[in-house]
Amino acid sequence: MASKKKSDGSGIQQAAGLIRYFDEESEDAWKITPFQVYAACIGIGTFFYLVNQGVISWIMDLF
Repeated sequence: MASKKKSDGSGIQQAAGLIRYFDEESEDAWKITPFQVYAACIGIGTFFYLVNQGVISWIMDLF
């Protein structure tokens, strides 16, 4: 029993459909600028630096 190999090229057509689907941008999608990414990284880094230095716990002890 030998199985016949399928070689009709339908995989390429399916891949083209997926590329077309994922290539479209949604108008409802969030737009994140590079500045927002940099600002978030700097903000998170500053927060963890202050936590390691004990500043955040000092501020929390004031309240």
